[in-house]
Amino acid sequence: MELAYCGLNCNECPVYTASISKNTEKQIILAKEYSTDICKFSSDDMFCLGCHSDTLSDKMCGGCEIRKCGIEKSIGNCAKCSDFPCSILEKNLGANSDSLYNLKQLAARYRKTE
Repeated sequence: MELAYCGLNCNECPVYTASISKNTEKQIILAKEYSTDICKFSSDDMFCLGCHSDTLSDKMCGGCEIRKCGIEKSIGNCAKCSDFPCSILEKNLGANSDSLYNLKQLAARYRKTE
């Protein structure tokens, strides 16, 4: 399982799955679905090989505050961070997100193995 810093299972992300399967048709559809009057996406913006890669569009997760923090701290995901859970996660994920739940489960496992 490819896990983003924020706890998102990349295998459940349509942008990631379209990218790894090289499904340009799906990337075009996703660009249309994700576009708003304020922010327009192209199919090129719908390319991601996971949070730990350097292939992310700044319009998507490339500019993510959680990702930037994880890179700075050189951790695989936020559950491994000594500051977990933090205000950055709370601000960006919310208290009841699936991603935060994933991270809490991982943090509990990490504590048991220490």
